[in-house]
Amino acid sequence: MLVAIPFLLCWGSFLNALSYRLIRNKSIITPRSQCPECHHQLAWYDLIPVFSWIMLGGKCRYCHKPISLLYPFIELLTVGVMLPLLYLVPLHYIPAYFLFFSALIVTIRSDLESMLISRFVTLFLIPCGVMLSFFNLLPISYLDSMLGVLLGYGFLFGMAKLFKALTGKEGMGQGDLELLAFIGSFTGVFGCWFSVLVGSVFGSVIGVIYALLIAKNRNVRIPFGPFLAFGAIVYVLFQDYFISYLFPA
Repeated sequence: MLVAIPFLLCWGSFLNALSYRLIRNKSIITPRSQCPECHHQLAWYDLIPVFSWIMLGGKCRYCHKPISLLYPFIELLTVGVMLPLLYLVPLHYIPAYFLFFSALIVTIRSDLESMLISRFVTLFLIPCGVMLSFFNLLPISYLDSMLGVLLGYGFLFGMAKLFKALTGKEGMGQGDLELLAFIGSFTGVFGCWFSVLVGSVFGSVIGVIYALLIAKNRNVRIPFGPFLAFGAIVYVLFQDYFISYLFPA
């Protein structure tokens, strides 16, 4: 499986570019990769995953402006979640979950960078999750997938409305609702519930730590999408354990 690492690093680099371009409504085909600051076209040796960022000291070769830490982070994250996927998930389900994890990684990248989530990797992929479950390429039924979509969107929609009624503030973006609906289409009702639970717990802990130790403004907004995505990834990798523990035979 270690031979897959170079491919996964390159895939993570592609997901970086995909996230950057989708959220800015740019073509994913042209132009070739360039520095986002000086727009100088990058040579192949500036695009080697992780290695180029380290060798350049995290700065553009041409304008010397900082290159976001998100680039190596996403490349390493791709390896970190895809390798366990290849080890822990039955071969029959790997193509569907590879697509699912790729979309979640793109979501993590864009939400961390700009607090925006592209519908191309959430809302527009919901039919894929439903159809994959219909053809038994996911370990959930077609009905469970549909219910996961409805539960995912409906639950966060209700929570967002309740939060606004109580505080008068927007507590959750439309992108989060669509993300959880997408997660529900690939993981079903239980996976959707698990993602919210894990995402809420970790999001709350990180949010409190960030507000107390880092942020000067206690009203700083923390993107919720990465935590939902984290919960979904954990569920997919260890779902057999969770289901057998909660529902023993």
